Amino acid sequence: MTANSGQDLFLGLDLSTQQLKVIVTDSSLKHLETFNVEFDQQFGEKYSIKKGVLSDDKSGEIVSPVNMWLESIDFVFSEMKRKKFPFDRVCGISGSCQQHGSVYWSKDGVSNLTKLNVKSGELVDQLTSNESFTFPNSPNWQDHSTGKEIEVFESIAGDSGKLAELTGSRAHYRFTGLQIRKLAINQRSKYQETERISLVSSFLASVLLGKLTEIEQADACGMNIYDISKQEYNEEMLALTAGVHPKVDKDHSIDYDKEIESIKKKLGEIKPITYKSNGEICQYFVDKYGFKSNTKIYSFTGDNLATILSLPLAENDILVSLGTSTTVLLVTKNYCPSSQYHLFKHPTMPEHYMGMICYCNGSLAREKVRDQVNEKYGEKDGDWKKFDEILNQSTHFDNQLGIYFPLGEIVPNASAQIKRSKWENDKLVDVTKWENSDSDVTSIIESQTLSCRLRLGPMLEVDGKSSKAHDLYNSLVEKFGDIYTDGKKQNESSLTARPKKVYFVGGASNNMNIVKKMSSILGSTEGNYRVEIPNACALGGAFKASWGYACETKNDWIDYNEYISDQFDYKSLEEVDTTDRWEEYFQGIGMLAEMEKSLKKD
Repeated sequence: MTANSGQDLFLGLDLSTQQLKVIVTDSSLKHLETFNVEFDQQFGEKYSIKKGVLSDDKSGEIVSPVNMWLESIDFVFSEMKRKKFPFDRVCGISGSCQQHGSVYWSKDGVSNLTKLNVKSGELVDQLTSNESFTFPNSPNWQDHSTGKEIEVFESIAGDSGKLAELTGSRAHYRFTGLQIRKLAINQRSKYQETERISLVSSFLASVLLGKLTEIEQADACGMNIYDISKQEYNEEMLALTAGVHPKVDKDHSIDYDKEIESIKKKLGEIKPITYKSNGEICQYFVDKYGFKSNTKIYSFTGDNLATILSLPLAENDILVSLGTSTTVLLVTKNYCPSSQYHLFKHPTMPEHYMGMICYCNGSLAREKVRDQVNEKYGEKDGDWKKFDEILNQSTHFDNQLGIYFPLGEIVPNASAQIKRSKWENDKLVDVTKWENSDSDVTSIIESQTLSCRLRLGPMLEVDGKSSKAHDLYNSLVEKFGDIYTDGKKQNESSLTARPKKVYFVGGASNNMNIVKKMSSILGSTEGNYRVEIPNACALGGAFKASWGYACETKNDWIDYNEYISDQFDYKSLEEVDTTDRWEEYFQGIGMLAEMEKSLKKD
């Protein structure tokens, strides 16, 4: 530990699929130390898990043992104690957890949680021996066993778009409402015995508190049952979740009103976005590890939500994560939902939302193009030298574009395929291959970036209208007609909106050539940056705890972004020097929108 003696400390916990991690920061947001426990390494044999989960290939069911999580809490804190960590200096704890998972408490479990004491053994002993959970496992975000539930949820809502308008997302296998419905229908008696249902985030916070706490509002948006605009549960979606919807669950012996009240009780209230703590740490942790009794527990949130808390992301800023898949996160005031992306309440800014776009085809697609280039030129496997050389030779948009989906894509919804088109004689012409196969290098970066740009537009605010932007829009519509994305018509504001700052993270962000090209297309107005934020989820949790503690000390709301910005280490950012070609790629926007219309679907 490099913190000054006596300095306040904050913990950020991250309960992910494969490990529990604890990050320690001080009040100046400096990352001091990291502790973790790998589930497979420590508990693999005991729980028969692989990569943190139990999988059934036939049903598509993927779950995690709740007892394993309980053991991991004691394990990691014991390791910290063994290394003489100063628990008595911790002022606040928050964190992140894998989104959409759920934990099912029995009536005894709710009571047992309040009776935790150091003399009665480990957490797992005190809760498991008394049958605290009606279902021993928690559905994991990788679960694919709720296909029937997807159909029902979207059918009752009207379609996928209408469900997204209501809840921020279309129906997804992993979303909590669908997972609960599956259990409510297939294991009715166990469901009825369930006293309370927690998300993984509220579960972990509850254990630290020694009492049940509410589901946090931002994480509640990943359930498909929370009406984001009205900020309350939607009763029709609740009826589906409880397995008592009169249109699809026609058991006339069921008292529907009673069942609706029952599931509301099981889920509990949604905790609005706040800086205030949920309470103080349970005496069990005080006695066993030496936490001070007034250590504050702040609401935990989902992993993607915590990621945006690890950077000073303001309104209209975006974060592009270039991993195996590509994930784009942004902060916005616009509630403009789509079936092709997600909108959640922002976990620390009540008037804002977090937008999230997830693409299956990210690095894998780029690597396939790289491998083809290397084979052509006899380059070393895995080397990016020739790919980068070709990419850097591209100085302008040459009116040709390719879509590369080696895997079936979710944004847009399309089967695995490759499609190439060029603009010729004022029309879009499909081609089987380019005259020069090197063109795939530039084309894949352009199409991936333009897809992000098209879908970000509706969520971004426009800083005043300019005559130049107006002319660009008119020229685009004159050439291509109205522009539609995912079935929704775009307007001048959405097509001319520009992000302020763009942050690039993830494995492929180490390739500055790719980052520069993407930056030139996205057209940020306040700069592009590359940043390494290992352990972003846990770090965001620690920052959230520090911010909450500062607000409570002041007894007033401190703007989260200002709080982070004032203390953030801007030296950790690498500014990207690039040429702005945002205007030039208006032609590409029109081409991509047209090309997507004819993509093959599963």
